[in-house]
Amino acid sequence: MAEVEPGSTTGIPYQRSAFGSTRLIVPVDVLLNMAPQLYFADFYCMRGRFHYITLVMTRPRSTADDFCREHLLPLSIYDEQNNPFLFRRAGTVEMRVAEGVKVEVLFTENIDVNDMRRRLGATIVENIPLIGKGSSTPGGLRKNPYCHVCNLRPPYVDLFTSDTF
Repeated sequence: MAEVEPGSTTGIPYQRSAFGSTRLIVPVDVLLNMAPQLYFADFYCMRGRFHYITLVMTRPRSTADDFCREHLLPLSIYDEQNNPFLFRRAGTVEMRVAEGVKVEVLFTENIDVNDMRRRLGATIVENIPLIGKGSSTPGGLRKNPYCHVCNLRPPYVDLFTSDTF
C-alpha cells in the first residue's frame, strides 16, 4: 500500500494493515529505480466508505511492462494533473498519495528481501494491527450499487429497458 497516516507531515505509513500483521517498508526510490513504469489497473468501491485504486509498477521492456502497455492506462509519477493517485512533485524527492482513496501498488519485479534490508534501507515491522480480518475476501466484495462516486449513471438510463434497443 502507498498509504500514510492521515494528517501525517512526515509520511509515516498507515498504522493498520488489511494485508496481514507483517509489513516490509521499502524506500520509494528503491522501487522506482527497479520498476519506474506506472499503470492504472483498477478503481473499486469499498461499500461506499472509501475507494481503492490499484496501480502497477513494471520494469521497462519486461514481460509485465509489455502486457500492461497493451492492456492498461499508462501514468507518469511526474504528472499530477493526469495521475492524482501517486506522484512526485517536480523538484522534490517526496512522493504524494491521493487523499480520500486507498492506493495499492502491484510491484511486478522479484525482490530479495534480505538484500533490500541489508543494502537498501528496507525494514520489516511486525505485529501491525489489522483492519478487518487482515486478508482479502475470496471472490472479492460486491459492488455498491448506491455509491454516488463510482456509479456513473446518467439520469436517462432508467428511462430505457434492454428491449428498447
